[in-house]
Amino acid sequence: MILDKSIPNADINGDAPPTYEATVSRLGVASSAPNTKGGAPLPCVASPPIIIAAKPSPPSTSWFALNFPSPTARHVRATILGLIRDLVKLPPADHSLVVPRIFKSCADACAANGLSISTILQERSVEGHTPLYWAIIKRPPDSDDGHSLDLLTALLGLSTPLTPATISDVRLACLLTSDQTLFQRLRNSPEFAPLSATDEMLLDATIPPDEIVVENIASDTGAGAFAVDFAVMCFQKRMNVSNLVVLEFIARGRMWRLSFNVAMQDRMYRPCVRRGTWYVALALLEQSPPTWVDSRLLVPAPPQQEAKVLSEAGGSGLFGGKVRPRPTLSVRIQAKEQLHARRGGHGNEIIVPLDGTEADGGMGGLQYAGCPYIATDETLRGRLEARLVKPEAECVIC
Repeated sequence: MILDKSIPNADINGDAPPTYEATVSRLGVASSAPNTKGGAPLPCVASPPIIIAAKPSPPSTSWFALNFPSPTARHVRATILGLIRDLVKLPPADHSLVVPRIFKSCADACAANGLSISTILQERSVEGHTPLYWAIIKRPPDSDDGHSLDLLTALLGLSTPLTPATISDVRLACLLTSDQTLFQRLRNSPEFAPLSATDEMLLDATIPPDEIVVENIASDTGAGAFAVDFAVMCFQKRMNVSNLVVLEFIARGRMWRLSFNVAMQDRMYRPCVRRGTWYVALALLEQSPPTWVDSRLLVPAPPQQEAKVLSEAGGSGLFGGKVRPRPTLSVRIQAKEQLHARRGGHGNEIIVPLDGTEADGGMGGLQYAGCPYIATDETLRGRLEARLVKPEAECVIC
């Protein structure tokens, strides 16, 4: 290639981007880079916006010009990754002082240099995990004050849409911290756990999300025991249209999946489930250690409907006898082998058909219109009681 000798030599160093240390120094955030001068660390204070002008590049007429990121874009990315790492290392109480302005500066710098802030924040750039993972790991336990979620909320707001890998990293952090409350908050957000297209049509904005409350129960035998109270909105409608209702929760250091299903094809291996049959399933989800489990699913009659029946009957039956309240439906869910979770999905699961036989404890009636165990607002309320022990002949939960 012949170059025109009349072109003056360009001053390459004149347009070089500022160093990472210089940018961090202007922001006033303690850098994770080593302090070679031995001075005191920089104070963590609110910072002015990152001002990194995008370097205009002359139009290229060469057919072999490649679309490599500019030195400025590479520097902006490295600076943002360093700043986010420093933010994650700060105590949660200090986040409210620096998070809003630094995140705005990072977003503005990305926009000015053609970078995606969402992609950068979802990189596994902090010890093999995303910043979201560490924001959850370092979150104070049982924290419900205002500032504790500032960093996590800000990260979620700038990271959407979340990739499956990021969601998996966030779920792992919730599992490792056994933070069931946060896990349910995240599952109720469309960014973290979007509804299926069918459920999105059925559950409009006026319908509240499903309720799940987990209680760890002390046991004299030392076996891990827990109970889960749940409320499923529009239960029959979702089962008839979507053929599936899934409840996920964290209990006893494991992530669980309790689901109500409609068999879409014949299941010929034990237990046999014919197509169209309703069944309930219990399984462990990703990263959960294996365990035995002996549990029982309970569905009481709604109190409002019971009170209405007793009121209409005047306290006595057709032949003068006392009207008794409806019994609580109960079905045993026990593992015949240890439950285990496969990587990237659930492994084996316990399946109990709700086919109207004696074994389903009356749960088969939940599929019929007018079922007295479903409230007038179509809500199904139930309770799962479980012990992490090998099942015996008799099931005593707690």
